[in-house]
Amino acid sequence: MLKKLFSIGLVVLLFHAGNSLLINDVAWAYQNDVALAKVKAAVAKRGTGPKAKVTVKLKDQTRLKGYISNAGDNSFTLSDSKTGQVRTLAYSDVAEVKKQGGMSLPAKIGIGVGAGVLALGLFYLIGCHDDPFC
Repeated sequence: MLKKLFSIGLVVLLFHAGNSLLINDVAWAYQNDVALAKVKAAVAKRGTGPKAKVTVKLKDQTRLKGYISNAGDNSFTLSDSKTGQVRTLAYSDVAEVKKQGGMSLPAKIGIGVGAGVLALGLFYLIGCHDDPFC
């Protein structure tokens, strides 16, 4: 009786372990597909040509700067305008594609609003310094 119980328990554990590995493989493949679609969408959003300047972060943590000169189904071409170097990158090798350059519009608006509030606060303190009714 104990041998049967042990055998059934072992079969259940092995079955569970096999399913867990399969589920992990499926989840990993799904995450890769989502990341790949994200990179393709970022490249498509930027377009091609000298005005499509981007910073590309590869999966090996290397950062490249340049503009997208050509975009295909499986890869895109990154050209460096300073050195003239042209590099073809597979979407699967890329971790992130960002617009090159300064801050975003919401960041600029936030800084402007903060500076305005600070200026008004200073004017209030200076103007009401000696006035007890202020």
